[in-house]
Amino acid sequence: MRSPLRSEPGRARLSHCAAEVRAHDPDRYLATLFAPAEIREALFVLYAFDHEIGRVRRIVTEPMAGLVRLQWWRDALAAIAAGRPPAHPVAEGLHARWAGFQEVRARLDAAIDAREQDLGAEPPAGLAGLEERLGASSGEITLAALDLLDAKDRARTAGRHLGLALGLVRLVQSLPGDVRHNRVVLPDAMLARHGLGAVGPRRDGAAALRPVIAELAARAREHLTMARRHRDAVPQRALSALLPASLLDAYLRRLARADFDPRFARTAPAGSAPLRLFGRFALGRY
Repeated sequence: MRSPLRSEPGRARLSHCAAEVRAHDPDRYLATLFAPAEIREALFVLYAFDHEIGRVRRIVTEPMAGLVRLQWWRDALAAIAAGRPPAHPVAEGLHARWAGFQEVRARLDAAIDAREQDLGAEPPAGLAGLEERLGASSGEITLAALDLLDAKDRARTAGRHLGLALGLVRLVQSLPGDVRHNRVVLPDAMLARHGLGAVGPRRDGAAALRPVIAELAARAREHLTMARRHRDAVPQRALSALLPASLLDAYLRRLARADFDPRFARTAPAGSAPLRLFGRFALGRY
């Protein structure tokens, strides 16, 4: 089988959305290279959109500024649907492929709503509330990818679990910066269970949260296991949306070796990631 990685586009020929995903979401970038060629750019646009709304929380200093930015994206989707896309490369990418994206419009709106919740002062009460929020953000984006790839039924169940695992891992990856900037949104019940109070800026950074991080990592592994129970229902053309699962495995192993201190766990995909993805793709696994 010829690896799709052999035809990876050169940096100079990448679209804006593909370049953004390559720079900011390398796991999904590599996985998307295994998608059917005719849908690959649509996936890059989807993941670039996810990056745009996800980064709002990290770049604003006041919740109101974040609400304004997210409302801009709601208005942008409405303008695109009306045939008047705003002058933004991701919005233009959505407009160019709106015939497909209009079918997943509700998922895009749900992802924006979830990012808006992240701007609030109140953290989720417990793990169930956290997963509900993650399911509406990274989970809906994963499901939108599967919809674009024409996956059905049980494949979507796998996607829900993969989306939750991805959201949990990315929450852990963001904790060092979140602690520094006093924007940690961990459930109160989870902190209390490990004898921790409200988390503000602290000298020991995210290292003090190791027991919580270990619990989040264990939950992410559970979701990966549940996602793989539906492996036989995922057609190969839809595998690219779920291939990041194998890279999450590698990250969770590194995190465990670092005693669940995210400061010392590498977040970029390892150099062996392309070969690992090709092996999984060839076997129809994720």
